[in-house]
Amino acid sequence: MPIEGDILVDLTVTEGVFSRVDIRNQRLLTATAPLVGRPASDVPALVTRLFSICRVAQGLASVAAVERAQGVAPAAAQLAARRFLLAGETVLEHAGRVCLDWTQLLGEPPALLVLKSLRATLADLPQSIFPKGDWVRPGGGALHLDAARLREGLIAVKAGLGLVVFGATPPLDAERWTAWLAAGETVASRLAHRWRADGLADYGATTLPALPAFEPDRLESRLAADHDGDFVVRPDWKDAHFFTGPLARQQHHPVVAAVVGAFGRGLLAQLAARVIELERLMREMQDFADGLCDDNPSQFMASSHAHGVAIVEAARGRLAHRVEIKDGRVTRYQILAPPE
Repeated sequence: MPIEGDILVDLTVTEGVFSRVDIRNQRLLTATAPLVGRPASDVPALVTRLFSICRVAQGLASVAAVERAQGVAPAAAQLAARRFLLAGETVLEHAGRVCLDWTQLLGEPPALLVLKSLRATLADLPQSIFPKGDWVRPGGGALHLDAARLREGLIAVKAGLGLVVFGATPPLDAERWTAWLAAGETVASRLAHRWRADGLADYGATTLPALPAFEPDRLESRLAADHDGDFVVRPDWKDAHFFTGPLARQQHHPVVAAVVGAFGRGLLAQLAARVIELERLMREMQDFADGLCDDNPSQFMASSHAHGVAIVEAARGRLAHRVEIKDGRVTRYQILAPPE
């Protein structure tokens, strides 16, 4: 059974103003306990069964951490295939929110047919690229590519996103963003227009900065010293706090930067970041698909005692896994997840 846990937020209102906010993290620090004692080579696959949210990102972070602990350098084709899978999961996660949540916010019926079509292509990517299901095997799995099928799938995905997100003209610059808003052809553009008209474009705007790049050695040290789990539950970075996710990744895109400049990092900026990220990911997936090729997995070289940390940008934000291995078995496993 997937183990995710809860984050509880209690708000106290005094005379119409929030006077107190309490956040209690009940996500299970013991969720990784089943991984301890297992053969390191088996752990990434087990991670994909333990964690259902961002399953691909969790699996890829796990296999990368194990590989770094054991000194394994995957072949370039393996790394390209993993980036392709991660992009596909992120596209599906964003599209799911558009088809289900954004339609609900508009009072429209969910775009179930579009979402069904997207899932038909994107949810099966790991199996279609790694037919043996070994996409999280340390060193890499057995790649077997059907380039024509991949291209057809990406065309179908682009068409589906065109219906609910992009419309006839993707909003890639300020002029096209304005035209996209005015046209109201898609769920995304209608919601963006609604928020502007209702004065909600800046709602929830944060003054926190975007999470900067981690220095792997510094993160490794923080996690290694975190024996009570306090850092994992309530993390900070260099004694400060930040936000993570699509807006952090896309903040420098001209459209997103313009929206942030006008309305701050609120609802409209979050929407713009997801729209821009979807377009970028579709281009990247096409590039990855054109560059993928069948390739033998890397050689697996076992290590007697080591540790490794891996960082992945999941759909919801920055994700880090850290593993300690001795005599081929996991002795400690930590996950720093985007919600924290």
